[in-house]
Amino acid sequence: MALQRHEVLHILDSAGAEATGITQRVALLARHLDPSRYRIHAWFLYGDGPLVSELRAAGAEVRVVPWKGGLRNPAGAWRFWQALRREKNRFSIIHEHLLGRSLRLLVRGATSAKLVSHLHVIWYREKGGVYKPVKKWNWGAHCVICNSRAAAQIMVGARHRVVYTAIQAPASFRRRTPGQPSDKKVIGTAGRLVPIKGISYLLQAMKALHSTMPEVCLEIAGDGPSRSLLEAEAASLGLASAVRFLGWQTDLSPVLQQWDIYVQPSLIDATPITTVEAMADGLPVVASAVGGLPEVIVHGETGLLVPPRDPEALAQAIRRLLQNPSEACAMGAAGRARAMKYFSVERMVVEIQQIYDELLNPPGGTAHSTTGGRLSAGAPS
Repeated sequence: MALQRHEVLHILDSAGAEATGITQRVALLARHLDPSRYRIHAWFLYGDGPLVSELRAAGAEVRVVPWKGGLRNPAGAWRFWQALRREKNRFSIIHEHLLGRSLRLLVRGATSAKLVSHLHVIWYREKGGVYKPVKKWNWGAHCVICNSRAAAQIMVGARHRVVYTAIQAPASFRRRTPGQPSDKKVIGTAGRLVPIKGISYLLQAMKALHSTMPEVCLEIAGDGPSRSLLEAEAASLGLASAVRFLGWQTDLSPVLQQWDIYVQPSLIDATPITTVEAMADGLPVVASAVGGLPEVIVHGETGLLVPPRDPEALAQAIRRLLQNPSEACAMGAAGRARAMKYFSVERMVVEIQQIYDELLNPPGGTAHSTTGGRLSAGAPS
């Protein structure tokens, strides 16, 4: 007897370039989930953008249903409600990536679909320049997927599973030896330019490095509201010629090929996709020991972990790798192996399809998902 094919709706916010990471993971599901079992749909709530065509190219059925602002936008909420009601019998699973309370309320009220919420970030509160994780209530979801154990720890009142974000690792790569005398020494970082990413501390570390290693330069790939402040800080530190702001990069691979070391100086983070991409490309990583980063990086094996907000520790770790190229190369190779093992597309797809299967075909005929605190099988240690 043929298995029923289920329609799965992913609800996303922005279709702009800033949301590329999450949308690309949905595209991977559209391409790799068993097509005889699941078909992927996607609704963007914040308007049209280039990611609409990217998801369609992956085989997903895509719509834009404008609703931004939660219940502060009653017209958008009504539009979303009506769209769901028209499709109430179509979707077996609704997989949302916003974690909005009003969204979950409308989904549960308008359909009988199983609701999956996906936590990609660690929610935090900033006070006096210090960022602390805060608990996130997520009632209403049949299962919450968290992209790290650190993210799972902030969940309250919800069953969860940990599924690590997948990256498409290059089949091969060629890299020069870090710190090779004939080459300039390039360290890099990538991401949204906001205070919580800790780029200011990296600039201060760069100042300390540049005083003794003037051949070192820093490239920053990304954009965001802090860019002008960071550019001004680089200039005030006398680093205008040693720091390059590359802007948003649709494809980071060519940029990674030019770097010797990848640095992630975050103050709080879950599992930054760019860090895993850098590891998959054979780069040794220096990162803050916060959030989900210690789940990604094995200190002394695939990279070095340092305390957050510590420019001196950052500079020392970067200098160590530049001055010990054989160690840096070994860490890069080990990091690639770890990324290929724990953050592969195949692994993510299998684990998410298992969650879908369990929700739709629960043991004993009752709704089932892993209880809070229990992790999906095979999570990195």
